[in-house]
Amino acid sequence: MNTGGEHISDIAVVSDTRLLVVVNEIKKVILVNSQTGGTVAQITLKSYPRRVCMFNNIMAVVTLKNRSLQFININGDILELGRSLMLNGDVRGVAKSEDNIVVSYESPPGLQVLSMDGTVMHTFNTWAKGGDVFKWPLFIATSADGMVYVSDRDKIVIQLDSNLHVIKTYSDPILQKPLGIISVSADQVLVCSHDNHRILLLCPSTGAITSILGEQDGIKEPWALTYSPSQKKLYVVPNETLGRIQVFQQQ
Repeated sequence: MNTGGEHISDIAVVSDTRLLVVVNEIKKVILVNSQTGGTVAQITLKSYPRRVCMFNNIMAVVTLKNRSLQFININGDILELGRSLMLNGDVRGVAKSEDNIVVSYESPPGLQVLSMDGTVMHTFNTWAKGGDVFKWPLFIATSADGMVYVSDRDKIVIQLDSNLHVIKTYSDPILQKPLGIISVSADQVLVCSHDNHRILLLCPSTGAITSILGEQDGIKEPWALTYSPSQKKLYVVPNETLGRIQVFQQQ
């Protein structure tokens, strides 16, 4: 699937036939037909978009370079700008946690749980915890059991609970600059291992990390990913400027 010539910074599944694609360089979020690769709708943002998550099937949340969250309403095949929230740091990752939003900051590195109106409910500042627990929390994910996962490009993945208490840190030589991360079940977390061209499966219950896709499957410098449970399809964005999305069918 090819969506143009710009770098895709993140993607999310809207439905069986729709993907939401964040294109940083042109300040756009694009609704794409996942079966044909064609553009259904697009909307221009006030700043450069970074990450996206679906809050429900009609609303997405996007982090912007200008330290804000932008809500986007999805009305059939129409995208509409909703409200926005100003934040207090260099925001990167975003994920849904029940009725709240979890965001990650790169500078200073940390996490926050926010209510829908922007009220800060929980904060994790890595420096305040006595050390650099993580340095570059560029991507985050949440699981159905309330866990928060942070991929740090410094070769680790951190698991926290919904109150942002650290549960466990996962490290392995196979983790080479982990970036995009998603939870596909309570015990299955997929991670983009950028520098060794792999998609890794992390099983939190055992701590095992194994490779499920690699260069032999066409994976090269994976940047972001998302998964459609109903279609059993994995979508992977390579770190390149071709606007390309790779699609893998789970058997």
